[in-house]
Amino acid sequence: MIKTIFISSYLDQQKTIHSLLEESKTRPDFYVMIALATFIATIGLITDSNVILIGSMLIAPILFPILSLSLAVVTSSRVALLRSLLAISKAVLMVIGISFVTAFLFLPNDSTVAESILNRINSDLFLLLFLSSLAAGFAATYSWVRQDLSATLPGVAVTATVLPPLASFGTGLVLLNTTIISDSLTIFLLNVLAIILGGVLVFSLFGFAHLQAEEEEKIEEEKVMDKIQTQAVKEENDKVLEENVDLNN
Repeated sequence: MIKTIFISSYLDQQKTIHSLLEESKTRPDFYVMIALATFIATIGLITDSNVILIGSMLIAPILFPILSLSLAVVTSSRVALLRSLLAISKAVLMVIGISFVTAFLFLPNDSTVAESILNRINSDLFLLLFLSSLAAGFAATYSWVRQDLSATLPGVAVTATVLPPLASFGTGLVLLNTTIISDSLTIFLLNVLAIILGGVLVFSLFGFAHLQAEEEEKIEEEKVMDKIQTQAVKEENDKVLEENVDLNN
């Protein structure tokens, strides 16, 4: 039964690697969406709105670098591992910074935000949140490999609670509430760990362990293309600058 469920052709495995690496690439659009999602999530926390929080989770692309980290663990690729850790680290710092600024600017003076956030990050729920994120990591990875199930990814993104705890952390810094700071950081780390474990399990069952060479080859191609694009933009800018100088002369 399990062997029947976790079957993937070599071609499908390559497609999975290529698409996941593409989605987890830290291009400008990635940071724009992270910034917007963080702003929305922080406003959701301030207004205690579940609808707004769900909206922020739907547009946040932070799940992709975490899944790519799971893949890197399975393939034992140091190159891919460092790439994923760098992307996640940049995203985390960005979320904390933007949530801090947003909370600093928009928190009302008579705010009851601290109480509402504490209700969301109750330490009694840590185990349930971990198990929920473990299942979400499993589901997200499974639907990514089985690309005909990709329509389920938005729902999985909501279940994989990663962004709100980080936004809570930034808000907690503004409130100077040590309980919010510690509990939100704990939830974030537990959820990320759970998602990684779920992803590792699925990628392992689908037999991705032998695809290190393919993954690193794709990353190398990505670096070459980035250099080519950067050089092309530089040459185009230089050309425009020279034309403007000629016109002024």
